[in-house]
Amino acid sequence: MLCIVYLLYCVEAGVFLLLVPWSILWSNSYFAQMPALRTVLLSGYLRGGISALGLLHLVVAVIDFLAFRRALRGA
Repeated sequence: MLCIVYLLYCVEAGVFLLLVPWSILWSNSYFAQMPALRTVLLSGYLRGGISALGLLHLVVAVIDFLAFRRALRGA
């Protein structure tokens, strides 16, 4: 059961981190309204880095899902 919760977390966090930096939610956030942080938060480099982290979460979820499935078949 804990493995399933972990897989759901990885998928949810991955999708969130992959999509949110490019959404209107990111641009209208409280921190993006501060002039000192606005240029950093709206830069493509930071958005791409956060999206890459989300993609990494999704890759880990797929690898762990395959390992979980393999363990169930072997049991």
